[in-house]
Amino acid sequence: MNVLPPMRNERLFVPFLDEVDGTLCLPANATAADIHAQARAHRLRFPLLLDEAKTLREQIVATTHAPASCRFGPYCDNVLGMNWRLPSGRITRIGERVVKTTTGFDWLRFLLHSGSRHGEPVDYVLRLRPDCGFTAIARFDGDAEALRSCVSKLLHSGWMHWWDAVDFLTEAGTSFIRVMVHCVPEEASIFAQQLEHVAASASAQLTLQNDVPQALDGLPDLVVKTTPDRVIDLAAELAPGASRCVALCYSGVVHVYMNESDDLTERTQALVQPHASELYSLGGDWHSRRLPATPPTITESAWLNTLDQAIHAAAGSDGVGE
Repeated sequence: MNVLPPMRNERLFVPFLDEVDGTLCLPANATAADIHAQARAHRLRFPLLLDEAKTLREQIVATTHAPASCRFGPYCDNVLGMNWRLPSGRITRIGERVVKTTTGFDWLRFLLHSGSRHGEPVDYVLRLRPDCGFTAIARFDGDAEALRSCVSKLLHSGWMHWWDAVDFLTEAGTSFIRVMVHCVPEEASIFAQQLEHVAASASAQLTLQNDVPQALDGLPDLVVKTTPDRVIDLAAELAPGASRCVALCYSGVVHVYMNESDDLTERTQALVQPHASELYSLGGDWHSRRLPATPPTITESAWLNTLDQAIHAAAGSDGVGE
């Protein structure tokens, strides 16, 4: 018996790199090396990477934000389009090659972190950024008051738009602030002077590494979304039950990393439950790539069932996502 290939929409994205608009279409299973191989030749980069070896799809499934979301926004603002395989097998196009400028229901944003219920991504269209050729990583050490002062000074001045990342890390019982800077080499000294000024005014110690690769933390085991003013406190409270915590200070997101030997179900519940009610009251949430998705509420189930029916009905047409 002949097996028919999945139905494909003739308007699907095909692999491309537009060096003028700074966009790149490549498979969802691409890795950092695949992105670098195409982007670097045109002095472009995709700064929202978490892991050198994991696929782009795995990274986006793991979390909504990366450290560089401080400067460039969450994944949903940097994935402009997708080729999406519906549960029926049909592959359809979602989004465009440019930043969306029209109003209406945002299929792209919804599907990007929807799990596998509505299908899976086949290809992504990424928004790239200029590669200036120089990255520096600053580390601020000090007591709790000094670190909080550093974060406040870093994020509440005109300089905040120039930091790729401002992160509060806790590991091995030690907390520190990490700032990533990406600029042209000729301007590195200007940023170094500002970082030194922040450290001196906050009574913190500064260690600066120049011309180094972007820091990649790997895929978090647990992601907790709260508010920026609460994120450092929450990270400090979660840290004793984890091997490492990375608080994305601007985004209000905590990435929690656990030991491989941990019972992740038990450990995750123990970490999250004391904070769950407060998180939801603030409009926050949590999820883990290692655990099943939280079952939808009765209201959400009714809405999702209606959506499933609409997707199934539209699967034979060319109208989905266009």
